[in-house]
Amino acid sequence: MPREATFISKALKLVSLALIVATVAIAATAAYSGYEEYGALTASVGSNGTGELSVALNGSTLVISGLTVPNKMTFPLTLELLGNVTLDNATIGIFDSGAYLIPPNESKSVNVSIPLSFKGLLGDASALREAMVNSTELSITTTVSAHMVPLLGINITKSANTTAGPILGDLTANLNESAEQLSLNGQAIDVPLVLTWQNTSPLSAGTLWLNASLTEIPGSPMGNYASVSAPLNFVQGQNQQSFELTIPISYLHGRGLSSGTYSINLDFSQSESSPPLMQIPESASV
Repeated sequence: MPREATFISKALKLVSLALIVATVAIAATAAYSGYEEYGALTASVGSNGTGELSVALNGSTLVISGLTVPNKMTFPLTLELLGNVTLDNATIGIFDSGAYLIPPNESKSVNVSIPLSFKGLLGDASALREAMVNSTELSITTTVSAHMVPLLGINITKSANTTAGPILGDLTANLNESAEQLSLNGQAIDVPLVLTWQNTSPLSAGTLWLNASLTEIPGSPMGNYASVSAPLNFVQGQNQQSFELTIPISYLHGRGLSSGTYSINLDFSQSESSPPLMQIPESASV
């Protein structure tokens, strides 16, 4: 996800700037008067302390690395990065680097791993509904906790936002006419309902519950001609999944699908026992 990676890199550069402000504020708060120590403190997080930030998505984990902070003071310096990642205000990741103790005249590299979880969205129906089919706001909030031991410390929080793509982007439904088969009892035909979509969200995997109904066939009024219920699994990028619709022959004009347009309602839920979260009408031409 190059767009989100670029965004988070920029966000962490803001964090690096916040670290400079934080350490200078520590010295001011502690009323530390040594000119050389003050110079060493600011030098610890100056241009040589930002490093080359990099962001990589490893499965469902966002890995942030490349922040290196040297301590050029005679006092130890502690540093901690913590915060969260949200999608439309639903938390999908929490991170805490833990406290890094940087002795005088030494440097420390700070790395953070952020597992991004679909469970955070499952617990927020409103956010999940938006994230399924719309672009939503992806936010990272980072707190820099810096302390000059044994003097005082300070916390500074920074937030940055970008736009994330939908989970079910460009969703389409098709009936695979070439794969239709007569049922074992000869009273119905089994036809694959094929859904394709593009997941451009930062979530690498997850599961929704699908209830699909065939509501209109050529030459017949609206009704409920066939249905199927099953889990819908998604991964990052291009997705395709098939579900079998069993259509009674008595509903068809012949012993197979007629040419024309078929209407299908797709009802999505958080789980099999959950109430419908969203209905998406689709049509398929044969």
